Amino acid sequence: MDILELTEHAVELASKDEELREKTRDTLTTITMVLKDGEDTPIAISINRGELRFSRGWVEKPDFQFEISKENFTKLMIGKAHGLILMATKKLKMVKGSWGEINKIAGALSLIPKKGKEIAEKEGVKG
Repeated sequence: MDILELTEHAVELASKDEELREKTRDTLTTITMVLKDGEDTPIAISINRGELRFSRGWVEKPDFQFEISKENFTKLMIGKAHGLILMATKKLKMVKGSWGEINKIAGALSLIPKKGKEIAEKEGVKG
């Protein structure tokens, strides 16, 4: 399982979480993560009133856009790095959007890496 498959599965699992659905029920937003690994690999997570969706590729006019190396994204998704530390050390960079706005949903979205870690442990994914 590669990191994109793991992330897609983690988003699917997180989208079934009732607490996350409740916390994001009034949210309409799209977040693009650009994985930097010699070439840009964009992925997107969309929230539409509690429904989370994962997609590969560029999304027109995302509300938020982040850049991160594929290596650090892998570490984030398998539980070997924490998002706040990656941001503080400038390894996760916001290039579009505001911190005030993303903070409103950051807590809810932290469930995605938690699910990623569970999948990685079960599947033996290493980073």
